[in-house]
Amino acid sequence: MPKPRSPAYAAVALLLRLALGGVFLFAAYNKLGAPLSFSESIEAFHFDLPDWLTLLSTFAVPWTEVFCGVAIVLGLWSRAAATVFTLLIAVFTIGIVSAILRHLPLDCGCFGKFKLYCEGPIGWCKVLENLVLAAAALILVVCGGGRLALDSLFQSRAARAAGPS
Repeated sequence: MPKPRSPAYAAVALLLRLALGGVFLFAAYNKLGAPLSFSESIEAFHFDLPDWLTLLSTFAVPWTEVFCGVAIVLGLWSRAAATVFTLLIAVFTIGIVSAILRHLPLDCGCFGKFKLYCEGPIGWCKVLENLVLAAAALILVVCGGGRLALDSLFQSRAARAAGPS
């Protein structure tokens, strides 16, 4: 992995940001386009959530994905957005592992009818898929969005405005 301040990392970070942000935005688009389907996907995990929490999740999760996806793509609050991304992926993965261990034959509803990589009902492939996404997000958490991120632009402007130290 290139060093966080190097031009090579700037390219790697940009690719990571575009890929992760794109995944989040695509997932949000599918959930917001079919909220009833997403709500049914949540209920299919049989967590016995109160109705208000299922309803809140039906709308809060996709809008969180929208805001984080945009922030990650732009490189705005890169570390914070990637942290939220990682936490959401962790929650999704815990739910998936729980369903696998309870032998629930269901689809995750992550991307509507589209499958990112894994086909069929949820299984260990989906866990691996989520771990790869989380690992990519953790690179951004640790190293930041790179030189081609708005974070870097704002940091440079703030440093120039502060003057010589």
